[in-house]
Amino acid sequence: MAKINKPMQIPELNLRPPISDAVNLSADMQQTLAMLAGYDVNTRKLLRCSASGILSIASPRLIDIIHYERTAILDPTEGGDLACTEVLVLAHPDNVGRVWVRSGGVAGTTNSWPLAAGAVMGFSVDNLIQLKMHFPVQDEILIVAYTR
Repeated sequence: MAKINKPMQIPELNLRPPISDAVNLSADMQQTLAMLAGYDVNTRKLLRCSASGILSIASPRLIDIIHYERTAILDPTEGGDLACTEVLVLAHPDNVGRVWVRSGGVAGTTNSWPLAAGAVMGFSVDNLIQLKMHFPVQDEILIVAYTR
């Protein structure tokens, strides 16, 4: 029988007694751990479904909306250091050129997604700093909504 050497709490299971170090993995415990579960900050979270087995999902909560603007003085190239789950980027409707966006590496016109005025794109990221942007035209604005 396998043992749990570093237990993680699953509060929704209401296990009595609570899991402690070096718990034997019995057959019923193996089945419990095999259930569909999420993981966040060293804790398993049970994912819920309807009676017919359809996974319950919801959009994460909107935290804030930030405007990034290229001026003669400042050319933003990435979002701020803010934890998030997703970003939704909108090229301002009054833009005259394109804003180029991507996640990961430095954004440019040859490796990023072009957003013309009013265009929208979403990304899944862990931190807003992973959103990279490139403004070839001065005074263009990128509107960023992020969730957590």
